[in-house]
Amino acid sequence: MKRISMALVALLIAATAQAAELRPLRASEVEAVLAASRGRPQIVEIWSLDCSYCRENTARIVEWQNKHRDVRLTMIAMDSIDDNSAALSQVLASLPLSSQPALYANAEPIPEKLRRALDPDWRGEMPRTLLIDARGARQASSGLLQPAALDAWRR
Repeated sequence: MKRISMALVALLIAATAQAAELRPLRASEVEAVLAASRGRPQIVEIWSLDCSYCRENTARIVEWQNKHRDVRLTMIAMDSIDDNSAALSQVLASLPLSSQPALYANAEPIPEKLRRALDPDWRGEMPRTLLIDARGARQASSGLLQPAALDAWRR
């Protein structure tokens, strides 16, 4: 019985790790990531381990996304993947992610390079959310999103 329990736990851990595969992101790859859902709306949530509002914002987005399944979620951590991979994966595992979002973390030695590639008008405040419609038109927002703002974007 103990072996079966341990095997089930191992399978659960493996499934969780596979579901939340964190990939490195470089500035040169940003346009491909943002264009990946062309023809389908996408929310890009930019967050950080030390952002006190990022987890709450993600929870709001996921709750809204549960009613709008056609919207793809992409999460990009500005923390270095080289130095923070375990901590980032731990936080992602604790979030109420109901779908399979694309998960990335900063692979640039100079974080500002990735920040500029994501949004040249962004000054680094978080959470930062990019709303990309099915045609690729983008709008950006800093701070906590309200469901009404997401509803207005989808109209």
